[in-house]
Formats: sequence, structure tokens, C-alpha cells
Amino acid sequence: MDAFEFLSSPVTWAITVVSCLYILYKYVTSQFNYFVDQGIPGPKPVPFFGNMWGLWKKNTAEYDVSLVKKYGKIFGYFDGPNPNLWITDLEMIKAIFVKDFDHFVDRRAFKFKSNIVRKWLTVLEGQEWKDVRSSVTPAFTTGKIKKMSLLINDCVHKLCDSIAAQTEGKINAKLIFNAFTMDVIARCAFGLKIDNLGDKDDPFIQNAQIIFNPPSVKTPLILLPFTYPKLFSLFGESLFVSKELKFFFQLLQNMLRERSQSKEKYHDFIEVADEAISAFTKDVGGKKVAMWSREEIEEIVMGQSTLFMLAGFDTTATTLTSTCFELARNPDIQDKLYDSIITKLEDHDDICHELIQDMPYLEQVILEVLRFYPAAVRTERQCTKDISYDNGRINIKAGVIITVPIYALHHMEEYYPNPEKFDPERWTPENKAKRSPYSFMAFGVGPRN
Repeated sequence: MDAFEFLSSPVTWAITVVSCLYILYKYVTSQFNYFVDQGIPGPKPVPFFGNMWGLWKKNTAEYDVSLVKKYGKIFGYFDGPNPNLWITDLEMIKAIFVKDFDHFVDRRAFKFKSNIVRKWLTVLEGQEWKDVRSSVTPAFTTGKIKKMSLLINDCVHKLCDSIAAQTEGKINAKLIFNAFTMDVIARCAFGLKIDNLGDKDDPFIQNAQIIFNPPSVKTPLILLPFTYPKLFSLFGESLFVSKELKFFFQLLQNMLRERSQSKEKYHDFIEVADEAISAFTKDVGGKKVAMWSREEIEEIVMGQSTLFMLAGFDTTATTLTSTCFELARNPDIQDKLYDSIITKLEDHDDICHELIQDMPYLEQVILEVLRFYPAAVRTERQCTKDISYDNGRINIKAGVIITVPIYALHHMEEYYPNPEKFDPERWTPENKAKRSPYSFMAFGVGPRN
């Protein structure tokens, strides 16, 4: 048999295929003993999928609750072949998110080619994250937020008019709050005034709807960056940096360049972020010079504005919808909240930032909504330097993901007695003082929240 016949032989091909599959199998299962060897419990992973297969059987929140109930406060999990330590132990949360933050500075690393996406605060790593975060922070001072609240108030009045026009007794709260939230984002993050209930054909609205309601074919692919991040970095970016997202990049770029030729003040996020980032300096030879070039500044502003939209749209609309749902379900709480707001409004013509800050019962209701229906069901950190806990029993190596299942944490009987009861009284100053601050993570904890 010559070499050609040997290579084209069915037996040779069968051996090659089986060998490749075996090598692939060994690769994707090579870390499956990571937690077993440390005596850390957890569900048994499946080749290629790890433990993510369970997400197809239940929704994420239910799945997380079932895992915590079965395996406890600290257990091992696998995102495909990658180890992921899950924690609901409050001391471990404090250690990882605060005390040992220098070992867990980064979030899960997603490698994007787009310069704008790479400037998202959720994607940045190490010193670059610290620099961008420090430069953006002044955009969120009380004074800046007060100015933006005028834009938000205009959207609120439009929301009230929309609800008042609903005369049939029932309203689609999610649809109305989606519209309101998009109005606020358009005004604050993009400097645009859009009546998105009456102008659904506007390109802004059309592109946003595609982003937030992707084709069903893309849904399973959302797990790709979590299971095989290297594959994602090779060809998966187009799934996330779509032409619709690029529409918003172009919109922001045009707006920034138009505004550079104008002296008009807008008091929106684009303006205050641009000013804050442009003012950020570094020391070079004893002199203060601009940290970034104008092109980099525009990329950072565009990055945070699009992140504002992506992170703020569904989270805000869902929280508002959930609040209305619980108020409708609990008329006694609704009446108490209404009376407390009306009392505060007696000395004011309109809602303002200071007035909101002086509504403790409203805050209690919102905090209970965020406990019961957290906008993010999980939060993560990535270990950047090896570290050990519990006298060396738990060893976390660089690259391992740490996950806090927020929904499951917020529904643990140990931290919140009768957790399935909606009860704003949990958030009185007296009751809050009885709980660890690490039992509530709707906004995260620590320096990178």
C-alpha cells in the first residue's frame, strides 16, 4: 500500500477522527477535577457544556436557587471546560469583592476587536480600567445628576400623560416603561429627543429594538463567550458588535463632532462625560498633560454611552414594571407609599433630586423590588493572582471565575426570613443594621460595582 492509499483509507480516516475527538475530549475535561481534588462540592460537569446544560431546563434564577440549595454556600461549577467558583458565603464575598480586591480586579475577560467596545468599563482590565473609571466618575457627581434630572423629568411628564391616556382599565406596563426608559436613554446618553411611542419608525428605535430583541437563532450563541472565550475572540464578535450597535457608534461620533463646533450646553451624559474625560491628566516629566488623545476620548465617551443603553434599558424598565406589579398586588403598601409621596410633594411644585433623596419609604420599596427581582441574576469577578482561603483548603488560581448568584443570595432564608414575601419593612434603618451589607448585591459591592 503506497502513502496515498494509506492516507485515503477509510480506516486511516476513522483513526484520525477518533484520535482528534479523543484529544478534544481530554482538553475540554482536563480541569474537571479542579474542585473535586480540593474537596469542594458541586454538580458533575458534562463534556463540552460543563454545567451550563442545566440552563436549558430551567430559567437562570430557578436554576441558581436549586444549585445553592443542593450544594451550599461554596461550590464548584463549570462554564464549558472552565472552572467557576460560586459563593453565597458573606465572608467569602467580602474577601473577594473588597478585602482581596487586588486579586480580583477584573471581570470575565472578553476580547473584542472594536476599540469602542474595548473601552466599556465592564470590559476594561487592570490599570486601564482604573484610569477610565477615575476619569468618568466626575460625570456622576450630584451636581451633574441634578442637571440631567431636568431631562429625566421631561420624560416622566410624558410617561404620566401616556398612562393617563390609557382609559380601558388595563395597561401594558412593560411596554410603557420600555418606551419611557428608551426616552430617558435617548435624552441623557445620546442627546436626542424622541417620542418613541408615536415614532416607532425612527432609526434610533428600530436599531434599539433589534439589539434588545435579537433573532432567536442568536440566543444559544450568547453562551459562546462564557464557554469558549478563545473561539469567541476569533469569530464571535460579530454576534455582539452588530450593525445595529455600529449605528449607535456612528450616531455618537457624528454628534460629538458637531458639538465640538458649538458652544451650546446640553447637560446630558455625552457632554459631562466628554468634559470629565478630557480634563483627566497624567504626569509626564513633572508636567500635567492630557491622558488621552481626542480620538481616544471620543472612543471612551461612545463606549460609556452605548454601555449606558445596553446596561440600563431592560434593567430599568423591568425594575419599574416589577415595582408596579408589587404595588398592585399589595394595595396596603401602595397606599402607604402614595401617602408618603403626597406629603413630601406639598411643599414642592415638581419632583427634584433633593426631594427623591428625602423619600425613605420610596427607597424601601425600590430596595425590596431589587432584592426580590434583581436586575442582574449573577455577578462575577476573575482571579488575576493565585490566592488561597480556609487555611489552604480553597485554592483559586489566576483565570478562575468567581460567581455570586445574586437572585439566589437574595432569596436565602438565612439572610432574608420568609424571602418570598414582598416586605419593604426589611429596609428600615433598624432592620438594615441587623444584616450584613454583603447580603444585598443588586448594585454589586466593592470598588468595581
